[in-house]
Amino acid sequence: MRYSVLFFCVLITVSFYGQIPAKRYRWKQLGPIVTPPSNTDVGKSTAVGLGWVQDVLITDNDWYAGSMTGGLYRSSNSGKKWKKVDDDTLQLGTLCLLNVGDTIFRGTGLTHYDEDFGVGLLYSVNRGRTWNPTGLQFSPLDKQPLWDVDADKNGNMLACTPNEIYVSTDASKTWKRVYRDETCDFREVHIDMSGNLWVCGTKLLYSSDGHSWQDKTSALSSTMQLGRVSISQDAQNPKKFLAFYGEKDRGVIDQSYDGGQTWKRLYDSRKVSRADIHHTEIAIAPNDSNVVVLGTYRAYISTDGGKTFAVSTTPHLNAANFAHDDIRDMQVNGSDDIYLATDGGVFHSSDSGQTWINKTGKGLAITQIYGMHQLADKSLVMGCQDLGYFHYTNKKWEHLGRYYGDGGDAIETSQGLNILLGGRLRSIDINNPRGSKNIHPPTRTNPFVAKLIHYPDASDTFFYVGNDVWKYSNGLKLNLTKKLDGKEEYVSGFNINSSNPQQLLMSYDQPTWKADKLVGKFYKSIDGGETWKDITANLPILAWRYISGITTRSDKPDEIVVSLGIMDDDDVYKAFRSTDGGISWTNYSDGLPPYQTFGVWRIANTSGLLLASIEGLYYRNDRMEAWQKLSGKIPSVAIRDIVVDEKNRKIYAATYGSGMWFLKLPRKMLKF
Repeated sequence: MRYSVLFFCVLITVSFYGQIPAKRYRWKQLGPIVTPPSNTDVGKSTAVGLGWVQDVLITDNDWYAGSMTGGLYRSSNSGKKWKKVDDDTLQLGTLCLLNVGDTIFRGTGLTHYDEDFGVGLLYSVNRGRTWNPTGLQFSPLDKQPLWDVDADKNGNMLACTPNEIYVSTDASKTWKRVYRDETCDFREVHIDMSGNLWVCGTKLLYSSDGHSWQDKTSALSSTMQLGRVSISQDAQNPKKFLAFYGEKDRGVIDQSYDGGQTWKRLYDSRKVSRADIHHTEIAIAPNDSNVVVLGTYRAYISTDGGKTFAVSTTPHLNAANFAHDDIRDMQVNGSDDIYLATDGGVFHSSDSGQTWINKTGKGLAITQIYGMHQLADKSLVMGCQDLGYFHYTNKKWEHLGRYYGDGGDAIETSQGLNILLGGRLRSIDINNPRGSKNIHPPTRTNPFVAKLIHYPDASDTFFYVGNDVWKYSNGLKLNLTKKLDGKEEYVSGFNINSSNPQQLLMSYDQPTWKADKLVGKFYKSIDGGETWKDITANLPILAWRYISGITTRSDKPDEIVVSLGIMDDDDVYKAFRSTDGGISWTNYSDGLPPYQTFGVWRIANTSGLLLASIEGLYYRNDRMEAWQKLSGKIPSVAIRDIVVDEKNRKIYAATYGSGMWFLKLPRKMLKF
């Protein structure tokens, strides 16, 4: 009897733990980890690059590249090879970098799609191998990205979030908030050579003591509302400052010779354009007051102190002055030594901006993927932020350089490959990329995070899911959701049941914000979209959350699981489950972090689910009491899209900041 009981206990234990995945998985990064070759013809614009670098820091021994969403990388050989040097448990963008002696400071925050959060200012004294908190700390729930930090030789420091200014007088041990204005959008700070403090953004603020602040915006020559102002002090003449900003389609530079107290317009021209909140940079070369560098979507160089400018960079791939568009930051060490942080990587000029060298060497794998599709030949196509499309085939990456801008989701039919480019739906021939055909729905809306979803067992019928759901079949486009009057709201969740295609579920983004008016956010159709039933009220959590993904089971169409957006404060509401077709719901969030989610998917012919969040990918099946993270070498990073190839036991994860990752699907995950 005793042995029977022991055997029974062992059997139960093995049965239970047999359903739980391993604690770590053998994730492999597929890249791209080097800039792929492009098939763009000579002289054509191309989006070739690896990903969005928000800040670049060049020290005596190392180079650092801070990615907007992919973390921090270091190179010890002038950009030939890069290594990720942060090991965050939560995805943190690196927005600013500062070198003070042997210390590297790093401002954190993830700032795309209103996912504004960070943990404040970190520091490292061992070249980034480990990171420690300073006295300026935030909770991710505070949603405070730290945009910039500066320091002087006396241990005084200055930092800003979009709406707040902080100062430290003890080298970052303690900080005090000295200014707050919800109407501002600050992006950069400076401690000038006289010890005065400057904070720039939609306003220009000045302080001589760090306590009282003067708004110097009205002292500038412009009478317009500024998108962003940036300043630079002349190292050769500390009383001289230049301020750069945009007026509609014109670039403007004001000049001050009294330490920034009064300003006079120096430059005003349409030749410098697109200075906005995202990219407005100016630097006076420290060794030559005549050399001034500007950064907007292109870089510009002046050799006469800012009176005239010439375009310094071009997106033409084979040009000597090729550099990716969108300048996010610059480090100007001298008139002939300039570094750019761009949406396509790191670029360097050693000849005053006449030529540029791509320093985005091997390992700076920071590609931000919006959508991915596996083709019939098992190759992959992925659309990326600012980089157009990449094709992964035969273990190699090719850049489809013809398609310039923000790439999104893709879907293959017998007519070719359909892609989202800048939010517009187009049809292309991947083997002959010499153009594209516009097949976008007859609507002006074009969310570039729209999704393309196949109709079950019908390779030439698919859905375009944007601000409405459109059904494409045999060349016809049918708007299935026009009668729901979603207006400009984005369809954030959509599902067609694989065994019962007449069952459709769809949701709009944004909560109702009204607990007593739960309508207009969540719908179900049982006749293929002919009619819809509003089921918002069945899921009351939608008063304060929205659905980011929907999935159903093929063998049990009434079993529905949804993932929920918006960060949670206390209790976690990240997934809800219904087993009666959406009539009643239970919280299905045990084991999930409280952060933003991007979707939920079913592993076909199993009860297994995959849910993507800012912190990574999670798995759960019917026999598990909680979700478990599919951890491993893959960073804790947002996953915007996945592909599950059940036949070949593969999961592909398209991350937003760390490129493409691959995992061999454990056999037991296909059993339950």
